[in-house]
Order: sequence, then C-alpha cells, then structure tokens
Amino acid sequence: MPWGKWFAPVLGALALLASPAAADEGGPSPGQKQAIYAKPSVVRVVAVWEGTFELGGRVFKEYSGGHGSGFFVSDDGFIATNAHVVREIQEGPDGAKRKLAAQAFDKILRVFGAELRARDDGKEILLKALEGGRVVKKAEVVLPDGTKLPYEIKAFGAPVGEGQDVAIIKVETKNAPNLVIGDSEKMAVQDPVIAIGYPGAADFEGLFDSKSQLEASITDGTVSAIKHTADGETVLQVTTPITHGNSGGPAINLKGEVIGLATFGNRDKVQGFNFLVASSTVKKFVKDAKASNKPSETQVLWRKALEGQWSGDYDQAIVDYEEVMTLFPAHSEAPRMIKQARALKKESKGNKGKKAEDPKAKAKDEEGGGSGAIIGVIIAVLLAGIIGAVVIVKKKKPAHPGYAHGAYPPGPHGPQPMGAHGPHGAHGPHGSQPMAPMMGGRAEPGHQPVAKTVAIHQGGGHPPVAATAFGSFTIGSLTCTRGLLHGQRFSLTATGLLIGRQPGQAQVVVNDSRASGKHVWIGYENGTLVAIDQGTTNGTFVNDVRLGRISKAPLKDGDTVIVAEPDCLSLTLKLS
Repeated sequence: MPWGKWFAPVLGALALLASPAAADEGGPSPGQKQAIYAKPSVVRVVAVWEGTFELGGRVFKEYSGGHGSGFFVSDDGFIATNAHVVREIQEGPDGAKRKLAAQAFDKILRVFGAELRARDDGKEILLKALEGGRVVKKAEVVLPDGTKLPYEIKAFGAPVGEGQDVAIIKVETKNAPNLVIGDSEKMAVQDPVIAIGYPGAADFEGLFDSKSQLEASITDGTVSAIKHTADGETVLQVTTPITHGNSGGPAINLKGEVIGLATFGNRDKVQGFNFLVASSTVKKFVKDAKASNKPSETQVLWRKALEGQWSGDYDQAIVDYEEVMTLFPAHSEAPRMIKQARALKKESKGNKGKKAEDPKAKAKDEEGGGSGAIIGVIIAVLLAGIIGAVVIVKKKKPAHPGYAHGAYPPGPHGPQPMGAHGPHGAHGPHGSQPMAPMMGGRAEPGHQPVAKTVAIHQGGGHPPVAATAFGSFTIGSLTCTRGLLHGQRFSLTATGLLIGRQPGQAQVVVNDSRASGKHVWIGYENGTLVAIDQGTTNGTFVNDVRLGRISKAPLKDGDTVIVAEPDCLSLTLKLS
C-alpha cells in the first residue's frame, strides 16, 4: 500500500483530535451543566430544639428535630422545603419541651435514680429539674458558603400525606440565586431527573472537614412512574437515589427547572422506590406564601457567565462571575468558577474568534486518493509546528522573575511572584518581593499607582499620617507589612477605606490578581471599627488565615487585615 494512503487516515484522526468539536467533547454534559447551574440555590434547612436540664451539678443536653434541604424560590429569601422537615418548629416550644424532658428523664434516672428513690422528695426534685429546663429554637438555613440565617415558616402543608409535604420558609436576604419551578405535568417515564441536597448519609460527621459538610450531593436517575396519592396529589416515582437529609431538596430536569421536591425514599431494603412532591403542588404553596418565582438578577447573570465560559469567552465570564459575587456575596460556586475560567484562559483553550480552520472540514472536501494524503501531510506539519511552538513557549522563562507584570508563573490563586527558590523567593514567604509602587503617583513598570490615598514614605522616621482624598480627620493608620505595597502606610479616616485591585474604586490599590476589584472596606459601622469583605474570590482574613475568611469582623489596635493571602497584602492597624 502506498505510504500516502496508509498515512492519511492516521493524520485524519490526529486532525479530528485537534478540532474544536473534539475539544468540546471534554466539556460538561447537559446534566452536569444543569447541576452546576442549580447547586448554589440549594440550602440546608435546620429544624432543631435544644433542651438544657440541670440536676445535682450535672448538665443534660437533649435535642429534638433534624435537618433537610431546600432551595431558593425567590430573590428575596423565600425557600421551599418539606413540611416534615420543619414540622417540630411549626408545632412550637411546648411540644418540644415535653419531648426533650422525656429524653432527659431517662438519662437523669440512670445517673441519680438510686439517690432520688431513696429520698421522700425525690419525685419533686426530679419534676422541678425537668420543669426548669431551658429550650432554645435552632431554626436556621445554612447557605453553601456556611452563612447561617434564621427563618420563619410562611406556608405549611401536610407532613403525613406525602402529596402535600411542602413548606415555604423565609430568610432575610436579597438577590438570592433562585430556581424556576417547572411543569411536572410535562414529565414522562424515563425522563432524566437530577436531585440536589444534603443527605445525612453523606455527612459522616467527624470524617469530612467543615467545607465538605457544606457541599451538596448530586444524584441522578429517571422518572419510573407517575402516581397519585389518596388526596389526589401527583407524586413522581424516580430511580434517583434520595435519603434522610435530601428531604425538601429540588429535583430538576435538563432545563434546570424544578419539577419536584424529594419527599420520601424506599422504606425497605429494595432500591429504586423514591418519590417527589410534584412541582404543580409546590406552586400552590408558593402562591399562598405570596412569593415571586421570577428568575433573580443573580441567577440570570450566573447562567450567562456559565454559558460564556462553556463557549470559550473567558474574559466576559470572569466579569459576570465577579458581578454575581457583588450581587450575592454568599454565592458558593462563583469563586471556584472564576479560578477555573482564569486557568482555562491561561491555557489558551478558548480564544473566542481566533480558532483555526477546522481540519475535519478540509479532510471532507478532499476525500479519497493522493489529494487526501497531501492534505493529511499539511495538517501533520501544522500540528507539529503548533506543538513545537507550545513546547517553546512552555520552556521560555521571564527575563526578570518577580518584577515583570504578567510574567509570574500561575499558582493556586493566580500569578505568584517567583524568587530564586520557588514562588516565595530565596527566603520563603518573607523573601524576595516585587518592588512596591514609587511615591508621588508613579509606579514601577507593570504596577498601578495607589489611587486617591497618599502613602507615607518607606523607612526612617514616622512623619504624620497623610490625609486621604476623603478628609483629614485621621483615626489611625494601616501599614503594609507584606505584599506589593510593603513598607507603605495609609491614613484611616472616619469615612473608611476601600481596598482592592480596581483603580478609581479602591482608595488603596493592590495590583495583584489574587485581590478582587473591590476587596475589603475598613471603617466604622454603628460605632464599631470593622473590616467587611466585599464578596471576594479569595477572601479576607484577620490576623491569621487559619482562622478562616471573614464576612465582617471587628478590629482592634494591632490587628492585621489580610487580603487573599499574607504575601498579597497584609495591613496592620495602628489607632491614633
């Protein structure tokens, strides 16, 4: 066989692998896309009563209730869940106290039973301890980022008749990423169904870290039957696995619409018999609660950002993700997707409008014979050139690591300064740092000057703190102890300071990709000096990143506010 005829199919296969269509095959499936879209809207619903009883110097703690799942119905905090999830909260404290006292009774007798029986007033002592017990309600919604919000019950169905096992609760929030409720009447047997929630079986308390406890579980299956309860309500039977804790979580179709609420699973050991309250029933309760199910601005923008990323428009996707976080700072998935979009952008996997001509189209136009072989050879040469160019680019090193803007190698949080011995330089995290912006509004190449705030000169002496553009009433100063602005000090006035990467918005500008455009505001709120995170990707910390990111934290003299990571920007507070 002539070499051309033998080699052409091989080159054709290589061309297919290099084509945009083949690259798209590695992207999310339709089900994965809808799961990513819906996941930030799903919350954990806690409905627990805590009882505290005391006797003989001993404290007995008892709990009644549990947790389930739910999802945002509206942008202003209405949430749909199961009635049986919040049943004990609905029944009130009196019933809860009776149940908790009965639980405590057994434990108290195990400890003090013999002593109480030996006393004539033993019964009275025991009853007094039980009657004096304190009961506390823990009715809260836990958002996927860990934020806890108290709720009130606005509509309540029938927890025993599964067909109306619906409750609508309300938290105080705005711009929540809600899900649209679809039409369960259009579902047919074998239609795909995705369930999202917080199954207790997936928690394994003590095994997973706190972040994993906040991660919703996603399971999939299909509609296996459409049935009706004795009271005439539609129930969807599905093969989608659900269990305790899933209750109240949304089940969605491949359009991302809620078509039912997970309500109860198989009660025996046989799998595959799980049921959903139909969305047609859920809509009735949403209407009773006077909640709007119009898509929120956050959710519309979230879908736009995801579709932009999946189409390769990473720049616009990043802008949209950041706007999502501005609208709803507690959004759980936007920070992760920003990192993913930035990584894909760096790898040049989706330069929109700059895709090479599809090699498959060429091959199709030149089917058969020697001409196909010639086209195959051309494609092979082009591929070899591209591969060679990629190798050359990957081997090329920046002339001045740690100083040239855009020349830093990628790290887990974006570009990182590179020193002689790794990303932190010859002396570890406190080692070589990029040069700080120069005074008087000038900056080193690749760095932007500090906007609107006058910095005190570095080193030597302690002149008065300069006034900011917002006034001269100085209440203290912030000194940069690590990061690009190392050694600089900034005045802090009663009106506060906004710190971030965006000139014209932030008064202290840090030109590091780990910082968000508007990252953290420091100032007085209701008479207390606080640091308030602005819904950032990489977080704000106070004193030690191991203490966890803050949303808002009070500050005292000597505290250090950390932007993203200590070597991005660390500002130590000195009050006047």
